[in-house]
Amino acid sequence: MNWYQPTREKTESIFQSIIAHDFIKELMDGTLSKDVFGFYVNQDTLYLSQYTKVLAQVGVTCYEESDIQFFLESATGVTEVEKALHQIFLDKQYLNPEPSPTCELYCSYLSRMVHNHSVEVGLAAVLPCFTIYKEVGDYILANQTNQDSNPYQEWINTYGGEEFASAVAKATEITNRYAENASEETCQRMEQAYIKASQLEYMFWDSAYKQEQWPV
Repeated sequence: MNWYQPTREKTESIFQSIIAHDFIKELMDGTLSKDVFGFYVNQDTLYLSQYTKVLAQVGVTCYEESDIQFFLESATGVTEVEKALHQIFLDKQYLNPEPSPTCELYCSYLSRMVHNHSVEVGLAAVLPCFTIYKEVGDYILANQTNQDSNPYQEWINTYGGEEFASAVAKATEITNRYAENASEETCQRMEQAYIKASQLEYMFWDSAYKQEQWPV
């Protein structure tokens, strides 16, 4: 059973909205404001600090030892990638411990999915952060003409690279395998979780572009 492919097809309009967003277009041509990118990287730091916990929680609820190991290693790997990228891109002037409303919402949603629902639904909820970032990285690498001069190229290469692609393939394979033995109702909940997390991925980039603040 390939649960992922038909579910991914249902999010095509979301992905098209992401790559059409000014954040991605300006990131690709290297004209994205340093302030916008600085805001994004800071929020990404806050998001990833929670995402590592979510991945670990998904891991410990998996049934197979190899699956547990993958997600625990992924949680560690996220931290390592985060530190490497943020050493390059996160200027001290953009450091802020306050998550934006969208960052808070996304983190809370993922935490709720992995703590209050089945492992299958948890797997589906964390998957878009793998798959969408890979697709965005691949899209930029395939369409940009400024790889030698783009100030954000190291960020782009990280998510368009082979190592990340391998992790995405493994996360997708695990999710498909768990869906294979899940009930129809669980598969529907998995689909809903994947779609909602995909929408939140769009919102995260949009909120960064707007440098979203709490209104009151």
